[in-house]
Amino acid sequence: MAASGGSVGFSIGEVSQAVGLAPQTLRLWERERLVRPRRTDRGYRVYTEPDVSRLREIKHLRKVEGLNFAAIRKQLGNAPGNGEANGVLSGEPAEAPGERLRRLRIKAHKTLKEVSEATGLSISFISALERGGSGASVASLRSLAGAYGVTMRELFGADLDQASPLVRGGDRPKMQWDNGVCFEEMASGEKVMDPSFIRVPPGAGSEGFYSHTGEEFIYVISGHLLVELKDQGEFRLAPGDTLYFPSTTPHRWWADGEPVEAVYVNTPPTF
Repeated sequence: MAASGGSVGFSIGEVSQAVGLAPQTLRLWERERLVRPRRTDRGYRVYTEPDVSRLREIKHLRKVEGLNFAAIRKQLGNAPGNGEANGVLSGEPAEAPGERLRRLRIKAHKTLKEVSEATGLSISFISALERGGSGASVASLRSLAGAYGVTMRELFGADLDQASPLVRGGDRPKMQWDNGVCFEEMASGEKVMDPSFIRVPPGAGSEGFYSHTGEEFIYVISGHLLVELKDQGEFRLAPGDTLYFPSTTPHRWWADGEPVEAVYVNTPPTF
């Protein structure tokens, strides 16, 4: 693959084989600002030779010296940005959330009208999200993920390095909504359970009912979380309380008056 100016560039698959890292690990490190390959006009990553050298150094610091992402950034600094020394071209930013939504819809071979009918969301709202608009709730994005046959983590691009059973608190990828709700991934690789550490600001929540296959378990650490199960009523969870229910039951949740921290587990990992 040829990069700009005639210099040699490499695809993510080539770099994966050359450095001995899974493609999802390379994408994670990019989101963590450890490396920043340039993008083609179609959104494909192109790694330069300095990128590959940097990746080998990061791998050593991560696997041999056991440094977390923050320590690696402190030692190496953030990856050079667009137009800087690593050959990233200006005007080619990483894939934006709206672009990812549009790509997933096209990959699923669905029109805006078909997605609207499947999710109950308006065509104008879906189109606005694809153009970079805000306002998507947990419930609406969960509906879109289901329509495209992906998990929420795939929709956000929040995957973890699958090589280790240990996940450091500072290394958890985050899924953040406009209302401040944040899910942090707590386990990596192929798994039956899908645990997340969640933070919910006062008054914020899923902003609507949603349902999917599987079962769910919630353990509240701090604050009070309100969970409504359709046809079963509303439950107010205090610190130390747990709730277990089938995911097929339409459900919604929100923080009651103060911030909430909780562990939220889905099985299978459809969230």
